[in-house]
Amino acid sequence: MSDNNEKNLQDNEQQPTNEAIEKELEETVEPKSSLDLGKADPGIVTSAVPAAAGAAAPARSSSAVIVPWVIAVIAIAALVFVLIRNTSGGTSNEAIGQLDGYTINKTDFYDEMKDRVGEDQISALVDEIAQTKIIELESEKAGIKINDEDMKNEIENFKKAYGFETDEDMSAALTQAGFTLEDFKEKQIMPTLKIKLLFENKHPVTEEELKTYFEDKKDSTFATTPKEIKASHILVNTKEEAEAVLAELKGGKDFANLAKEKSQDPGSKAEGGDLGFFGRGVMNQRFETAAFALAKGETSEVVEADNGFHIIKITDIKEAVVPEYDTVKADVKKAYYEEKMGTEATTWLETLKKDRNYKNLVAKEPEAATPTASATASPEASPSAQ
Repeated sequence: MSDNNEKNLQDNEQQPTNEAIEKELEETVEPKSSLDLGKADPGIVTSAVPAAAGAAAPARSSSAVIVPWVIAVIAIAALVFVLIRNTSGGTSNEAIGQLDGYTINKTDFYDEMKDRVGEDQISALVDEIAQTKIIELESEKAGIKINDEDMKNEIENFKKAYGFETDEDMSAALTQAGFTLEDFKEKQIMPTLKIKLLFENKHPVTEEELKTYFEDKKDSTFATTPKEIKASHILVNTKEEAEAVLAELKGGKDFANLAKEKSQDPGSKAEGGDLGFFGRGVMNQRFETAAFALAKGETSEVVEADNGFHIIKITDIKEAVVPEYDTVKADVKKAYYEEKMGTEATTWLETLKKDRNYKNLVAKEPEAATPTASATASPEASPSAQ
């Protein structure tokens, strides 16, 4: 986006020139990059990068990347905002272009943009502009300042999330899309950081709460070496078969011998049902839940899973290696707020909008439900009245 138009977006006292408008139209309505505008997601960023409607995380290559949608729509959002606002003495009928016998005004432009990108997109952009303004106002009110260290950490988070191994990879991808790193910092990283820091400011957490969170998540989230279990199983096709096998085991039959005889799993049958060591996220969910709930040497009841009915025996356990809380305190706090934002941020933002009396004046009004005629309203139409 041109420096002139960025300044116009921020300063509602300055009037855009026809030359700047024409340049923005050339670069925005017919984008020269390969970015997909898609639908702007009005939701909130809940991680290091904004939610991307229609944009997927790229492979680890700077030559094939889709930068988050917010960059792609900045130009349109800014241009629409500049042209439809009321500046000093300006109106919606103000001319922005002329030709023989015809004048193009702001209303013409707005209608054309609405036709091109859709009313829902325009409405979402208005929401985004309002949200950005509200976050700015609330951040100023709370005294939130973003320093160089905050910016550096957020860029590192972004690089990890989108698979960029180096600064050069990220910069090359941005350049390919027609944007500079400074544009990206100002229009993407800065708003993301303000939201995160403001959310943390409004939702303070105590040391005790963080320690409790750590204890609850230490094996699954903070372990340097996750917990692994070694299990054997017997897989059969029906619940009745599984209950019969379980009865034999409870009667003293050897697990490995029964697995060789009864199990329908070709991969482990010959090994007496032995599956070896595995961690979470390897087996299907119902099997995993049942297996990890068992102690060493314990045998399960019948477990119904996606591929049949199992009897599971735990033969060994490697407990997770977990660091001390004080050594990962920063990671615990980061994970805590990411999870909390994932569940609460959207509602929190809607509350901020409500508190600021925000209304989207271009959003479609919900269609009124068509009333259903009452059966008693017209006795003549009722078969029972005949």
